[in-house]
Amino acid sequence: MSTLPRFHFGFPAALLVAGMLVASSETGCATEESPLLLSSSSTSTGSGGEGGGTTSTAAKNLFDALEPTLIKECGACHQKGGAADTPFLGDPDAPKPDAYAAMTSWPGFVVQTAAKSRLLTHSKSVEHKGTKPSDELAAALETWLTEEAKSVKDVSQEQKPTIPPFKPILSGFNAVYLGALGAEFEGMAVTFLAEELTPSTLALTEIEVHPTSNFGVKLTHPLFTVYAAGSTNGAPDPVDSFSNVTLELAAGQAGLLGPGLVVLTNWKPNARLSLAFEAAVAIDPNGAADPNAMPCKASESFSLNAAPSFVPCFACHNGKDSSANGAVDMSKLMSDPGAACGQILNRVNLISPAKSQLFVTTNPSGSATHPFKFGGKAATYNAFKTSVTLWINDEAK
Repeated sequence: MSTLPRFHFGFPAALLVAGMLVASSETGCATEESPLLLSSSSTSTGSGGEGGGTTSTAAKNLFDALEPTLIKECGACHQKGGAADTPFLGDPDAPKPDAYAAMTSWPGFVVQTAAKSRLLTHSKSVEHKGTKPSDELAAALETWLTEEAKSVKDVSQEQKPTIPPFKPILSGFNAVYLGALGAEFEGMAVTFLAEELTPSTLALTEIEVHPTSNFGVKLTHPLFTVYAAGSTNGAPDPVDSFSNVTLELAAGQAGLLGPGLVVLTNWKPNARLSLAFEAAVAIDPNGAADPNAMPCKASESFSLNAAPSFVPCFACHNGKDSSANGAVDMSKLMSDPGAACGQILNRVNLISPAKSQLFVTTNPSGSATHPFKFGGKAATYNAFKTSVTLWINDEAK
């Protein structure tokens, strides 16, 4: 495959899906060796949300009833900044995102079959190293999730490749995995910022597509569909904004989807979105990455300033976790830092380093649904950001 142009846009690159958690003795929360990992294969609500929106009145009422017990039992670890690195409770003391919005938008929580919710299965498993929910809370969670599941549309029989409806983060960063399209799409993502301009208007900006290190992708005619709260009847983008769009990216690249923005004038408060394509093809089934996709210029700076900071990420991005490694291949971080540099470079913003996705997703105070946030330790995160930014600035020169 010929080398395609290089891209550096806001929040560029496939998600840095790390899973190494850091224990925190201050909060009394045990380290979780296998956290509530993001799963693109589950029929979930996707990424993020805020504002306390309802799926249905009955579901919201059930959640309101269990919320005090939920925060009492799980808040110390799972609120923003908590030691569990999975802040699905948001910030109980602030309105954005509140606990309901955060949980209904956390990947794998609200699914078609409540018993398969990651919230229930993980909390009962040996992987969960914290205190398990009480029987009372577990039963209340399952009842609530069963009610939420009534409005989760099954898209498995759709004729076109379709991503299940998800609840977007408003005024925040969103990442939607494409693994539901097939195994070869595992690790690929579409990312964007979402802003509710009016109760009936939603703007998606900086829309980017992120292939993996082993597969490129070709997407034809993307179409966003709005699902009103509590409904499984979708309303497609009324002007079909991307009807003439075909995007092809090589392995290891990232690029804007069409013009990188769309304004949905059929938005409803607290609604979900789905994304379908006329055609979606993973390129290069042999898994040969494009060696010229994103060469580094400041390799020495990477080895000196950045590589040591990525050692915690290596726990998942070492080649053994296919999803994590597909998104960002760090398997050669120790043996060939230059090769790892090329992979990670495609995940940064050279113009505005602070907007780099590897910073946004791992920020302990952020709402991005990423399972590694430095154990909620702001000082550790800031040290990581400072060191890596030195390398990014050298690359930008």
